[in-house]
This record gives sequence, structure tokens and C-alpha cells, in this order.
Amino acid sequence: MKQQQLLAFVYAARLGSLRAAARQLGLTQPAVTHTIRELESSLDVELVTRTNRGIELTEAGDALLPRAEQLLADMRRVRETIEQVKNRPVGNVSVGTLSTIALTILPDAVLKFREMMPLVKLRIHELSVVETLARLRNGELDIAVTHRAPELDSDFEHDSLFTCRFAIAMRAGHPLAKSTRLTELLDAEWIATLTSEGLSQSVMKAMFEAQGLPFPRRMLDAPSSFAVRAGLLAKTDVIGCYTRPLVRSMIPLGITMAPIQDELPELDFAIISRRDLAPTPAVLRFSECLRQAAREQADSLQ
Repeated sequence: MKQQQLLAFVYAARLGSLRAAARQLGLTQPAVTHTIRELESSLDVELVTRTNRGIELTEAGDALLPRAEQLLADMRRVRETIEQVKNRPVGNVSVGTLSTIALTILPDAVLKFREMMPLVKLRIHELSVVETLARLRNGELDIAVTHRAPELDSDFEHDSLFTCRFAIAMRAGHPLAKSTRLTELLDAEWIATLTSEGLSQSVMKAMFEAQGLPFPRRMLDAPSSFAVRAGLLAKTDVIGCYTRPLVRSMIPLGITMAPIQDELPELDFAIISRRDLAPTPAVLRFSECLRQAAREQADSLQ
């Protein structure tokens, strides 16, 4: 398998079109078609089929796509590693993360990293845990900075950063703002802030189960956008479950933390990486910047 063959196949698979793949690669459509046929010939299997809408992957194509993406990403890292070892501070660091990280240790880590490697391109993606793991596997992400989950398998390594407890957030002046027990909040409308997405449990489910309480019946589902959730919390009577650092960051928006006396869940946050992937020098440097930022902010993360 040659790199150009893998590129042609991956672009065609992602875009669902040989013509679109040719445009992206700066080639003619016949050239892309020929390159993919060469790959099929070398593997002795059909990878794509033509349809009225473009192309579709065969079963073999579906199996190859994540591996091809991973191979291309790893080839890029090999080149970047050599350049960085030669003291040429170029390349990429691609990171998946969550709102709690983005509003706490991430800015300090980026500032520290920029002082040492100003020319390395940083790509920051706010993703769900499921999306993060998929992109780590296919090589799109170098590392993730997110919460640990018991379902994470042996494909990944975890470098712990900090642990923080959750709090109940709502607008200042909310009729339930002085509630001290979760049972007082069962009839409120909750906003889904951290969905299970295939994981065995969510923070909210664990929180209510620990107190022997049923899950709230009124749920507003908007887990993907922090800005949407913050706006709804500040201007309506929905309430939500967030990490304490995140709630503190929303206080200027008119959001407060209810004085709940019940014990609320904790989450462990960590740097997560593929076990089989050797990090580039730039990724190692950025990871150290994250650890340093977490150490310096330890008190505020509690």
C-alpha cells in the first residue's frame, strides 16, 4: 500500500465522491479512480462501489477506512517527529477536550506551550467522550483531555490531572436557589449536561441513584453546546449538574450554585492517549504544559 493510494481512498470515502476527492487532492477523477483500483488490486478486494449518488464502501472498505486514516495520521507524526528532533518546531498537536478543561487549565497550558513552540499548529476540538475515543483511534487526535470512564479499554493510557466535584447550577433568583437536598429538585426541569452516549452511566444518573432517588422526569436535551446550556441556565428556570469550576466560571452570567448538602459525584480528569502511538516531541511538551497548569491551579479545581 502506498500513501497516495490511501489518501485517494480516504478522501473518496469521506466525501462519498470520486470527483470531490479529486478536487481535494488536486488530481483528475480518472487518476483517483486508477489509484483506488491499484489499492484494490494490491489487496485483492473491492473497496468501493459506484451508485447514482456517488460511491459506497464495501464491507472491506468499511474495515479498511479507520485503519487507513490511522496509518496516514501516523505517517504524518513520523515526519513531524523527525523535524522536531532536528529542532525545527513545526507540525501539529490535535487535542480533544471538554468545557471544564477549556475554562480551567487549557488557556494556561496553551500560553506555556506557545512560549516554547510558537510555530506548532494547535487544533482544539470540544467533543463528547464517544467522539473523542473514535478520533483517538483513527489518529485524528493526538491526545484527549477529558474525564475518565470505566468503559475505556486497554487501547488507551491515562495520565491523571485532577479530580473535581459536581455542583447544581441555576439562575440567581431561581425559586429553588436555596435548596439543600436533591429531593427538593426532582420536579424541576433539568438540562442534560453530560449524556451517557453508550457509556454505562451518566453523572446525573449516578447522583440520583446514590441518594436512592428516581431520575427527574423533566429533561431538556441540549448536551452538545456549552453556550446554549449557559444561556438557558441564566435566562430560564432549567437547572443543571456541572463541575464546580465550570459553575464558578458562569457566575458573571447570573448563574449560582445551590447549597446542596447531599454528596455529589466527582470526576477524574486525565490526559488520554492511544497506547500504541508514540507521541511526538510537541505532544509530549503540550502534555507537560497541561500537567503544570493543573498543578498550579490545584486549589481552584476543587
